[in-house]
Amino acid sequence: MNYLKILTFSTAIILFIYPYDSKSQTISLSSLVNEQIRLNSLLSDSLTFSTVNLPVTNYAYRKHINSDQNQEQWWNRSLTGTKFNPVSNIYFGLYPSTFQNTTNSRFPHGANNGAAWYGRGNNTEFWGGFYATSPYLTISFYPHIIHQDNSDFLHPRFISRRSGEIRYLYEGVGNALDAPFRFGSDSFTTFDWGNSSIRLHYKQIETGISTEPLWWGPAIQYPLIMSNNAPGIPHIFLATREPIKIPYLGSIQFRWISGYPEESKFFDGVASGESRFTTAANFAYTPPFFKNLTVGLTRVYHVYEEDGFDISNLTLIFDPVRRSSLVSRQGEDDVRQQRNQTASVYFHLLMPEANAEIYAEFFREDHSYDFRDLFVQPNHNSAYAFGLQKISYVPLVDFIKTNIEFTNLTTSQLQQVRPQAYFYTHSRIRHGHTNRGQIMGAAIGPGSNSQYFGMDAYRSKYKLGFFVQRVVDNDNFHFREGSASLSSTEFGDYFRHRVDLNLGLNFLYGPGPVYLNSSLVWTKALNYGRFDYGEFEGINISNYEPNDRTNIQFQIGITYVL
Repeated sequence: MNYLKILTFSTAIILFIYPYDSKSQTISLSSLVNEQIRLNSLLSDSLTFSTVNLPVTNYAYRKHINSDQNQEQWWNRSLTGTKFNPVSNIYFGLYPSTFQNTTNSRFPHGANNGAAWYGRGNNTEFWGGFYATSPYLTISFYPHIIHQDNSDFLHPRFISRRSGEIRYLYEGVGNALDAPFRFGSDSFTTFDWGNSSIRLHYKQIETGISTEPLWWGPAIQYPLIMSNNAPGIPHIFLATREPIKIPYLGSIQFRWISGYPEESKFFDGVASGESRFTTAANFAYTPPFFKNLTVGLTRVYHVYEEDGFDISNLTLIFDPVRRSSLVSRQGEDDVRQQRNQTASVYFHLLMPEANAEIYAEFFREDHSYDFRDLFVQPNHNSAYAFGLQKISYVPLVDFIKTNIEFTNLTTSQLQQVRPQAYFYTHSRIRHGHTNRGQIMGAAIGPGSNSQYFGMDAYRSKYKLGFFVQRVVDNDNFHFREGSASLSSTEFGDYFRHRVDLNLGLNFLYGPGPVYLNSSLVWTKALNYGRFDYGEFEGINISNYEPNDRTNIQFQIGITYVL
């Protein structure tokens, strides 16, 4: 009922804006179409729009991609499928259909896969659907259906138990975060609404109801606030369909959402069963004097609705950024509604002459007390990501795309003088920044960091690539369990960091209308399970016995564009 009222109100605000275009269905983040958009932003000679507010609409897609489905190069070929026009100004269309299977040999491995969770064994997925669009209204049905074997694997050491029974909680963090290390002990099937939505659109503005995952900020691998690592929150939204140009002032993009993340079946913390409301916004600005630069900010609030829906929660994103101002206006924590804020700032710079882009994002969990606190200790509860991507023209192929990205969610040495929390967790919002048991931000998880290098070669109907990645898993936990203060020597457990080395290959063959994709990832999990943590008296880097484990992930899929 509340959603209906809000949607009606939002619609009334924009009823006076002339209809702009009818192509308002959006592009799935998991699709080849989304990859085409990112590629063509690098290949173009100017910045039409910055890919910091995804997914984009089909209208923006058609501005970049040649409509000829017979293009030799698959990244220039329209992949939006067949559409029909049975009635004037009303179109029906089919989305591309995709079947995909992902197999993990020894333990769970996977990220940025929406509602799917890639456990050990086979994980079989299907995407497919249709849309109907008119000058004012678009309805999309684009579900994501997954069957997960969820086979048993060697459980890590630091998993909580109660009365001898395993609690499927996050390793080392427990019930401070609703992100199970395994989703029960049985196979299961997931039906998710995926990129389904009902959208009202006028000129460059749209509003509606959606279940699609969002990708905010410029990061290619791990955005810090919103990614498709988790299923999308069922939400209402008000957003731009493409950048709005303001004379003499530049252009803006924005998206505001409000919705209800869901609890997983395995969360049993003190707030289990609480109704959690989320409101969030992403705002991006491009100045008129530097049209290839986009700067932006995001903000997310999670609250528990103890007394039911409160319309004032919709405006939490406008609350003061300083804790001192917040307290003076609304009172101390024990007076205010239970809530948690996260925020980030970012920039994205496109360099058309070099076919390259550089980007960065800086993240803060919770408020600074005041501007002095922010200036003195900006690194308190902070994380960051930065990277670059470039197209290079070389012999034998059309071009090579290179991506380098560094992500750090390990808290700083400030911990020695000031407490810092695990990112995506909070003492008052116990579910953390999650939806249905998966983290909505960077997939590597709190306390972790990643260094990624990938290179893909493109030629006509093909893509062939590789990547190398180092992921340090929850180093904050390692520092706590392996501290020198627990030893009689000056050294702690400095040799058993939990680290993954990932080596991957990927392949695409796209003659059209069929597109085949495949990938192979070899993972060496160093010190898997943390089984020997705390056992370092008299043991050092030269005489300990490594406890490692290897996983092979093989993925194969087929997409058909009718």
